[in-house]
Amino acid sequence: MPYVPYWFESFATLFPWLVPVLSILGLWVARLCDDARVRSFAEHAYYCAMMVAAVITLRTVLADDHCWLLHTASLCIMVLGAIFPQSLEGDLSAIES
Repeated sequence: MPYVPYWFESFATLFPWLVPVLSILGLWVARLCDDARVRSFAEHAYYCAMMVAAVITLRTVLADDHCWLLHTASLCIMVLGAIFPQSLEGDLSAIES
């Protein structure tokens, strides 16, 4: 078993909330950027955060951890956030004409 420092165990109660916080922060950053250059960077950061959340969720499911449902739901929210468009204004104007 790998060595784990004693101070690391004091944060063990916060680990289940790591993926939901990462999901909310990722969606917040990716959705609230207006500048095109910043939005491009934010989208890359969002997808990197989604990959980290996916790996942590996979670890949680494989380890049969008690927070598997919370991590899976958070990953689902991130995937749905990536699928839905940024805004519907341009899409609605194309439909009306």
